[in-house]
Amino acid sequence: MKKSVLSLMLATLFLICGCGASLIFVSDRDGRDQIYSMAGNGFSQHNLSNNSANEHFPDLSPDATKIVFSSFRNPPGENIYIMDLDGQNIRQVTTGTGQRTRPRWAPNGLIAFTYPAHTQGARIWTIRSDGSGLAAVTSPGPNESDDNGHDFYDAGRMIVFSRYDGTTQKRDLYATKSDGTGAPQQITNTPDVSEVAPVVSHNGRLLAYRAFFHGTGRDAIRVVSTGNWALVRDITLQPPADINISGISFRGDDQGLYVSVQASGVPGPDIGRKQEIFSIGIDGQNQQRLTHNERGDTSPVAIAATRQVEALPVLFVHGHSGGKDAAWENPGSAGTTSIKAALEANPSLSIRPVYLSLPLHGGSDPVIQSRSIADDATDILAAIEGGNDSNNQLQTGILNDPAYGGATRVALVGYSQGAISSRYYLKNLMGSRKNGAVTVSEFVALAAPTHGAGGSFSCGNETEPDRSTRQLCGGMTATLLSQALPCGSCVPPLAPFTTNAAGDEAFLNDLNGHDYRLNCNEPAIPSPALEAPKSRPDLPDGVLYVNLYAAGNADLVVGGHTQSLDCLGRRLARNHAPNVFNLEVTGVPTETHGNFPHHWPTICVTLRTIVNHQAPASQAEACQGLNQP
Repeated sequence: MKKSVLSLMLATLFLICGCGASLIFVSDRDGRDQIYSMAGNGFSQHNLSNNSANEHFPDLSPDATKIVFSSFRNPPGENIYIMDLDGQNIRQVTTGTGQRTRPRWAPNGLIAFTYPAHTQGARIWTIRSDGSGLAAVTSPGPNESDDNGHDFYDAGRMIVFSRYDGTTQKRDLYATKSDGTGAPQQITNTPDVSEVAPVVSHNGRLLAYRAFFHGTGRDAIRVVSTGNWALVRDITLQPPADINISGISFRGDDQGLYVSVQASGVPGPDIGRKQEIFSIGIDGQNQQRLTHNERGDTSPVAIAATRQVEALPVLFVHGHSGGKDAAWENPGSAGTTSIKAALEANPSLSIRPVYLSLPLHGGSDPVIQSRSIADDATDILAAIEGGNDSNNQLQTGILNDPAYGGATRVALVGYSQGAISSRYYLKNLMGSRKNGAVTVSEFVALAAPTHGAGGSFSCGNETEPDRSTRQLCGGMTATLLSQALPCGSCVPPLAPFTTNAAGDEAFLNDLNGHDYRLNCNEPAIPSPALEAPKSRPDLPDGVLYVNLYAAGNADLVVGGHTQSLDCLGRRLARNHAPNVFNLEVTGVPTETHGNFPHHWPTICVTLRTIVNHQAPASQAEACQGLNQP
């Protein structure tokens, strides 16, 4: 008997206080719009606001202890309010006439809302929870309106929002800095489709939004990565969930969604009253109905703390004769994959890729043939820090672009010749347009000819027309006979290229800080740290250098751990600097050099280095927990 009484008391307490609630939502079941809570299975639905006014658009504070919402509590306007999670301690944040709606609470404390809502020219504003710092974020044009939903990402530095264009009569998504500086960047523009109600996952890595198809009336939920806006999944709700999606929220664990949508079984023509709340997995499976009534239930929001981190922009630099598509966006031979596919398969990785396009060598264009490694490095400089590139074209630069949320550093990944161009930037140009700042957090070199390409296969004949090839060969040719001689024993010395320009012979020595022929006797290298200057741990806020190459000297272009097949010691991929993490990657399929950036373990180590800000212990450890596309 005592046990039954205790159970009844606990059940009553659970019902009254809403203990164990997983989400909040809006319902008009009491004759007016009120804020409710309920458990993730639909049980224990409880009125939190319990007020005579209409309450709308709830959202949670970053620590999930308070609710921000809009209300008509103090006429004549609809304003922004805050209350505790149990509905107590209500505080008004904004005042004035008109309607201020759709408040969203950022990890950095800002609250974004729309005003004047439901009118042409509606803008997004931000304010702090204490009512200070009111500022306009967006400035729609005369035929535009920004009141179709918005949310924060990149730890509150950025806002994604839906803008209505009266000319096209459709809605598209844009991204802009939350401080209102810079021009918005359009991120969707699908013909005959309006994208509205964007919501960001609690970890900041995914964006879900409603996609309404004008021609067919179809409603879908699209999930994309906030790192590159690539589509992760297109979800179509199943009956009794119908059309007219009014609200979306990520579940607390980000593995599912709460959705308010018209339910087909609710009678009557009133779209608002037909709204019910469903849950569905992020994979589009396991759809469940959480509310069952003939009153409108909308605007679900999970009760969970925000865990957003800033997405790190990563600049990818391709090699000598293959562009960004060949190096990063497409797979290599059968069984390999690409960086792009890996990021799409692992949207939780906080990476925003930028694929640099450089002129491709290997043809007969004299302009490209005359390009130096320094020219490519100048383009890297412009891509990161802005200013003129090698063609004297003005570039914004990642660190100046509002789309990257005020980032002060990038990660840098270079493949083959792109790794050497990147090293040149790091040693000679980094910070030259940013007051000497260290602008790179991590540098990952893939199959880098660190001490130059060696062998007749790579270096060609003595009339080599391509300057970057001459520089990577140390300004000297190689022959089949010279390749058979031990390192450093080329006697008499091989002839320089007859086509050398000033500085071609000295390029490798200048870059590495020593004569590349000393690679035969590594203890004799005078200043190995010059191969990775401005690096950590010697410089606490410096660059982390990670150098990856194929095991067993299998790479015929750049070699591996030990010098081979070049009597001048050029064919050695390992970096001598004491701060560098060198790792031989095993299992790269033939053709080794071309497949290296497409090899799954290579990709794993690269991505793990960037997101963890440290090199993994092994390629096997790096691949643990990643989805292989």
